[in-house]
Amino acid sequence: MAEQISISIENLKQVVINTLTKVGVCHGDAEIILDTILFANRRGVATHGVGRLPLYVHKIAAGHYNPKNEIEVLVDNAAYALLDAHNGFGQVVAYKATQMAIEKAKKYGVAVVGVRNSNNFGTAGYFGDMAAREGCAAMVYANAAPAIAPTGGNKTIFGTNPLCYAYPGDENHDPILLDMATTIAARGKIRLAAKNGDKIPLDWAIGPDGQPTDDPNVALKGSLLPIGGYKGYGLSMFVDIFAGMLTGSHYAGEVKNLSKMEEDSGNGHLFVVIDVYKFMSPEEKNERVAHFYKAVKACGDEGKVFMPGEIEYIKMKNAVETVQISSKQFDDVNAVAEEVGVTSRLKNIAI
Repeated sequence: MAEQISISIENLKQVVINTLTKVGVCHGDAEIILDTILFANRRGVATHGVGRLPLYVHKIAAGHYNPKNEIEVLVDNAAYALLDAHNGFGQVVAYKATQMAIEKAKKYGVAVVGVRNSNNFGTAGYFGDMAAREGCAAMVYANAAPAIAPTGGNKTIFGTNPLCYAYPGDENHDPILLDMATTIAARGKIRLAAKNGDKIPLDWAIGPDGQPTDDPNVALKGSLLPIGGYKGYGLSMFVDIFAGMLTGSHYAGEVKNLSKMEEDSGNGHLFVVIDVYKFMSPEEKNERVAHFYKAVKACGDEGKVFMPGEIEYIKMKNAVETVQISSKQFDDVNAVAEEVGVTSRLKNIAI
């Protein structure tokens, strides 16, 4: 197991902002990207946090990631819109798309905003949380590079294809937030295991020979396993349809990995937002949320049943000043900061 290093959030902010602005990202966009990184790291989702900073920098340097985030609005009608990210940061275009969807939903009750020609946007839960904090329910879909083969096949075509469902909480409860890959484990977890020199559970993936493997490097050459067999395959397919085919982005195995430096990624996203208060008053919403929490919690002993996202919200509230990352991520982030001429470095607060 890789060593975990504690770093201060203020230190992380400084390194991320300085590195991103150094490679051409404007300060406002860098702050959005930083916020999504902090959301991931504070919730214990290290696979989608600051450890991805070197990938962003290297793909920009390779000419296949646009730091200028030149977002184009292709369609903007009453309750729907379509944006072209022009190969910019997925976090930035997803933030704009979610904002647009929230505004439209508050006016029309429901809104759908699609995004084409994007990149990985970090954690889908960040955008679901955004909507829920505004009194909206949300569904978020994003397709990814091939990682699983369809049931009965042996060639990967659909990605881990995350989806997120979010519903607002009340004054005593956080939003209900389901953020999941359609594979048993997100590919980021397998990449991180490979980076850290760790093994993976045997039920996460198969190698090129079709056999289960606990070696993450072999798994990345083979196929990840979908949740629930053919059901997970079906879910992954429909995320690809909604996020890729519907939006006019890459689909059917065309999306490229963020780590592939020779080509644009071509991710697509879809955001569906519903204004809960068009269906009920704030008072009724709070009453129903409280009843729902109570009913679910009553299904087991106290402290044993958690709502989707609840454990991560608890972690987030505890990570006010520091977060932990692996020693390998720590070294990689500092190396890329040095590489681009940034003097800021992550610092191990235990030293």
